[in-house]
Amino acid sequence: MNLHQQVKAVGINGQLSLGKAWAGKTVMIDQTDENTCVIKAGQFIPESEKWLWEAEHKAKLDAALAWAEQHTPHETALDSLISKSKTKRV
Repeated sequence: MNLHQQVKAVGINGQLSLGKAWAGKTVMIDQTDENTCVIKAGQFIPESEKWLWEAEHKAKLDAALAWAEQHTPHETALDSLISKSKTKRV
């Protein structure tokens, strides 16, 4: 890893080229104060999916995935399932 500082100019349209090593990466830009930004590459969770990572929901999803790993899928006999659901409603 070649760590170094660089001086770059921000273009008149607000863009900054980070170089080919950064091409195609998703980055988080953390503005720590008016004149300082820290750029970090990574994988980030979309706003609409953040709830999946909350402890309560994540635990339920982890349990469901563990169950799915232990139980092989099989074809459902739909007629039998429909019959059972009708008898339970009565």
